[in-house]
Amino acid sequence: MKKLLVVIIAFGLSLFYWANTLKVTEPMVYHIPSGVTITAISNNLEEQGIIRSSFFVRVMVKVFGSYSKLKSGYYDVVPNMSTMDLLDDFASATVATRNITLVEGKTTLDYYQQLESNKALKSNGSFAKTMQIAGIQAPYEGAFWPNTYRVEVGDSVASVFRKSNQTLRTILAIEWKKRDKNLRFHHPEQALILASLIEKETAHNAEKSKIASVFMRRLALGMRLQTDPSVVYALGKSYRGYLTRKDLSVNSPYNTYQNKGLPPTPVASVGLTSLRAALHPASGDSLFFVAKKDGTHAFARTYKEHKNNIKKYLK
Repeated sequence: MKKLLVVIIAFGLSLFYWANTLKVTEPMVYHIPSGVTITAISNNLEEQGIIRSSFFVRVMVKVFGSYSKLKSGYYDVVPNMSTMDLLDDFASATVATRNITLVEGKTTLDYYQQLESNKALKSNGSFAKTMQIAGIQAPYEGAFWPNTYRVEVGDSVASVFRKSNQTLRTILAIEWKKRDKNLRFHHPEQALILASLIEKETAHNAEKSKIASVFMRRLALGMRLQTDPSVVYALGKSYRGYLTRKDLSVNSPYNTYQNKGLPPTPVASVGLTSLRAALHPASGDSLFFVAKKDGTHAFARTYKEHKNNIKKYLK
């Protein structure tokens, strides 16, 4: 009798182990729609080859009351999970999440294309429709804060834009309050535009406030900014990776070789270092700078010095 009992227990344990082991061999995402029944979920899991027994799931739901209401959403399913692990996630709404990184120096269209191609997110349609759903009004350029955002699988593209825009507005307001007292800008959007030019001019953080100071002095003197990133932005898709003299004559309000003052909007997203540089320009008297081969810049007070730097570093 004892032997039979041992056999029955062993068989029961092996059966439990078998039923509690998932069949998946590769990570996947499983979707529970809203309003679906537990029976339908268990049958679907078995049909998709995720679990071994829908009957086992229904028994576990009966035994454990916490499984009686499984939350809708998208869930990660990985090979080392058990069936009960999966049910735990379903019951506690431990939905699948992903990190999405928006990097500095990109345009809003770049972000839109990146998010649209991300399989974890739901599309909201066209760019214009996405902005409308996100509640964001034009101009859109520079309106989003580059950062790593944690999203739930199944979130919309518009929701990421909304979160990024809210983050930018919060940070911009905080940094604007701490700006230099003698800063000539009257609106934070002006600083954002300048910061975008700085962002595209250099990746060297140590130079950014110095570049900001050159731009601010040129603005104060009524000189054109003559910054290449504004022309690149004006050219759009016709930019070939380098600028020609003809390019510098392109008819656009963004062409700072032809127009005085700041461009109408930012030309890219900005990072915190560039924003702070725009709000806290360095002291000095330089009016010109030219890029060197290592990516840093040579600064000059006069046009003569600037021409010498061009000969030295660009020839």
